[in-house]
Amino acid sequence: MRRRARGLALTVTVVASVGAAPSWAQTTGDIPSRPGGRGHVALYGIFTESPQDRTVATIHVAPQIAAGLRLNSWLLATTDVTSAWTTFRIEGEARRSSFRFGNPFVTVQAALLEERNRSIYAGIGVAPPVTTFPGSIPENTEVEYNYAVATAARGFADYWMWAPNAIPIALLLRSRAELSIPVIVGAELDPAVLVSVNANPSRLAVVAAAHAGLRMGPLTPGVRVQMLAQSVPLAGRDFSQWAAILYANVEFDPVFVRSQVAVNLDAPSGLTGQRGATTWGVSLGGGVHL
Repeated sequence: MRRRARGLALTVTVVASVGAAPSWAQTTGDIPSRPGGRGHVALYGIFTESPQDRTVATIHVAPQIAAGLRLNSWLLATTDVTSAWTTFRIEGEARRSSFRFGNPFVTVQAALLEERNRSIYAGIGVAPPVTTFPGSIPENTEVEYNYAVATAARGFADYWMWAPNAIPIALLLRSRAELSIPVIVGAELDPAVLVSVNANPSRLAVVAAAHAGLRMGPLTPGVRVQMLAQSVPLAGRDFSQWAAILYANVEFDPVFVRSQVAVNLDAPSGLTGQRGATTWGVSLGGGVHL
C-alpha cells in the first residue's frame, strides 16, 4: 500500500510539473512563459502545399523565431521574426519563386492578472514595414503571392507580420483560464491601425479569437477559431476571413512543443470560397522556458 501511495504521489507530482506552464495555440506576440519565469525562446516552421488545383501548384515554407523577456514582475516584452519562401507554377508557365522577410513584430505587455491557472495580459505591438515590393511587375507578382500564402497558411492569425507597405500598430488583449476540470479556455482581441507607407490609404483591422483545450497530463489538444476583419477588402468584396485551428501542445518543463493545423473556412481563402483558393497550413516547433 505504501508503495502504491508513493507511486501515486510521484505521478501527481510529475503531471503537476509538466502541466504547470499554460498551454494554447501559438500566435504572434504569445506569452508561453510560466508565471514568474524569466522568458522563453522558440523556433517554429510553417508549411503548406496550398492553394493547389489543376492550374496552380504551390509549396510554401516559413520559419519563425519567437522570444520573450520578463522586464519586471508585471511587464513582459516579446518579438517574432519570420521569413517565407514560396514556389509556385501556373499551368503552361515556368515555375516561379519568392523569398521575403516578414515584418518583425515587437510587443510590450502588462500582466493584469498572472496566476498558475489564469492570466490576463494587455499591451501594444508594432512592426517596422519590412514587407515591401521590389518594384518590377514580374517580381511584384511573385512577392504578392508569397505574402498572400504566408498570411493564409497561418489562418490570418499573424496578419501584422505580412501586411505589406504598412506599419501595424496593434492593441493586444488576451486572457486564459484553466477550469476546475482540466479544460483551458481563452480569448484574444487585437484591434489595430495599419499606417500606410506608400500611396495606399491607411486602414483599420482587428483579429479576434477564442480557443479551448483539454489538458491530459503533458499533452493538451484543442481547437481555436479566429477571425480577421479590416476596413478595406482582403480580396474582391471580402472584408474578413474566418479560420479554424486544431492544435496539440506538449509541456515537459522547461521544454514545450507546439503543433497545429490551420484551415481557412470562408472566402477569400477558405473552403467555401473560390474553387482552388483554399489555403491550409501546418505548424510545428517548440522552445524552452528561461
